[in-house]
Amino acid sequence: MSPKEIAAHYEAKVFDSPEAATTAGFTLTETHEPRNVWNKASAAQSLMLKLRDQKEKGEVKEIGLVIEPWKVTGCYLPNDNSTMNV
Repeated sequence: MSPKEIAAHYEAKVFDSPEAATTAGFTLTETHEPRNVWNKASAAQSLMLKLRDQKEKGEVKEIGLVIEPWKVTGCYLPNDNSTMNV
């Protein structure tokens, strides 16, 4: 699966730059810079699993993935009443 397909599987928003995500109100989390396409999908999967768990627990409102040519970054939309750091 490609990073976009992985994001779609987890019903995550996809952004093409960190700036686009932050402009939409999302908070950036980890960034992975994999060496090849296979590792990029693996990195995206890892980020999505962590964010999915937070969403299922109600810690975040929405999850997303910033997909750039040589790196992927997780992001989330905080709950309106959330003041926690993720």
